[in-house]
Amino acid sequence: MKFYISFLITTVILGTSVAIAQEEEENQLNGGTITVVKPYDPTISDAFKVKSVPSVNDTTKVKKKPVTYSIFSVPVASTFTPATGKLDRLKPKRKEKFYRNYARLGLGNYVNILGEFATNFEIDRDSDVSVFFNHNSSQGGIDEVRLDDSFSDTGLDVSYGTRSRDMNWSITAGGRYQTANWYGVYDNVPTQPEEDLDVATSYFSYGIGGRASFFDSVFKEADVQLTGVSSGNDASEFRARLRPQLGFDIMDTEVGLGVELDYLSGSFDQQVFIPVATDYGLFNAGLYPSVNLYGDNYKVELGARVNYATDIENSESDIYVYPDITASYILAEETVVAFTEIGGGFDVNSLQQFAEENVFIAPALTVAPTDRQLDAIAGFKGKLGVFGYKVFGGYRIEKNRNFYITDDGSRFTIGDLQSYDYGNVFYTSYGDLNTVLYGASLGVTLNTALDVTLNVTGRSFDVSEGDAFENIASNLPELTADLTANYKIDEKWSTGLTLYYVGERDAYRIGVGKETIDGFVDLNLDVNYKINPKLTAFLRGNNLTGGNYQYFNGYPVQNLQVLGGIVYKFDF
Repeated sequence: MKFYISFLITTVILGTSVAIAQEEEENQLNGGTITVVKPYDPTISDAFKVKSVPSVNDTTKVKKKPVTYSIFSVPVASTFTPATGKLDRLKPKRKEKFYRNYARLGLGNYVNILGEFATNFEIDRDSDVSVFFNHNSSQGGIDEVRLDDSFSDTGLDVSYGTRSRDMNWSITAGGRYQTANWYGVYDNVPTQPEEDLDVATSYFSYGIGGRASFFDSVFKEADVQLTGVSSGNDASEFRARLRPQLGFDIMDTEVGLGVELDYLSGSFDQQVFIPVATDYGLFNAGLYPSVNLYGDNYKVELGARVNYATDIENSESDIYVYPDITASYILAEETVVAFTEIGGGFDVNSLQQFAEENVFIAPALTVAPTDRQLDAIAGFKGKLGVFGYKVFGGYRIEKNRNFYITDDGSRFTIGDLQSYDYGNVFYTSYGDLNTVLYGASLGVTLNTALDVTLNVTGRSFDVSEGDAFENIASNLPELTADLTANYKIDEKWSTGLTLYYVGERDAYRIGVGKETIDGFVDLNLDVNYKINPKLTAFLRGNNLTGGNYQYFNGYPVQNLQVLGGIVYKFDF
């Protein structure tokens, strides 16, 4: 009997609990309306209330009439079948689907065309292939420019990567084709060009490279690159680089050793205003040892760079030694970290590098390495609440540093002038440069939807051994700044802003001397609207404040540009 009573009570309690739990969870899951009624809240007066039966003094007594109750049952056919109860689980928030491929297309004024395509697909669980294509072109139309100022830039990269227990490796091949026009004719050139003059120039760059990383091995990684470039004026260049990296421990101390082999060879077919060597070649071999030291509050990497360089055409060789030191020390956890970098390097300049920096270079120019004897910087960085900061100062010493200069187009010629004889191309000239630099960076992340970054850098130049251009730091700005901001308004809208400032610069022109290029501000704004998970529309405004400013001397840029288009994400 006791067992039966206990079993009955337990059954009632469990049934009541399950019913209540199911009802609460059903309300939570199905989004129904839940009415909350305040439960009985007893007070002290309730606890001590006198519970007595009051006396009734009624002279009229009415005898109650007995009432008889009966139930008349009628069977009713029912078609209702109760569903089997089940417990629904809370569903996690669905993550946004990741797509491996996308295509972007945009059109704007100046007949600007933007196109991109990227895809990545797996061959098996340990290897994949990626393809990236991009195109940016314009038909031109800059105010006050008489010659053709159209341009195009098209690139394609294909890569294959694979992974295993012992190593990862990848190989990439690609090409880039740039076309432009030498439209920056000097205003006071003695002979003005015809408006239909062909001032086109072009560069085709190509390359193939591989990279491998090894695990649990003294041989840590290796990087090999074969690159080349050819121009529409029959200039050509080839470069091969091999850079293995070793790492091991000696008495619980990390030791590293980097090796570099770099071969460069090129030639020019045109003769230009400034005489240049027809052929050039360089071989550079480098050893980069380093030791890593760690502590609770500090990290130091002590190293050096030793280069043996040979000028192949002139059969001249030399040895260069540079420091390679990085260190950081925590003054206050995450708040203040002192850091310094003391280095240098043997910089192998190339035609491909110059064409990427300034596509308006002459068909032939001097290609020579730079001896960066010292490149030192020191400062503080850290985080204060939502603010991340960095302040620094530094000093740089460069021997045989390249500068871009132009001419006035007044050279004596026999026969017709070439399209690059109107003071509209840039040559390289070399001198020694000492630079004092200082700056600061500030980043703000208020939430996951908003981040802002500001960078400001100032420089002071001292040029020597640059007699050919009167020791002018030609085309180098003393002050630069940039501001970037990204804000996700909601699930549909997002926007991004970039603001660039480049200060006033001096530029040298042969036959004229120093010229001044005004500083400029360039504001760019992007607005994106997600139509659905696969399709996004965008509107981009470039150079909203800058006007036809000049980044390179004599070359005004396009004024306000507006470009709109769509981005489509998909899977095959």
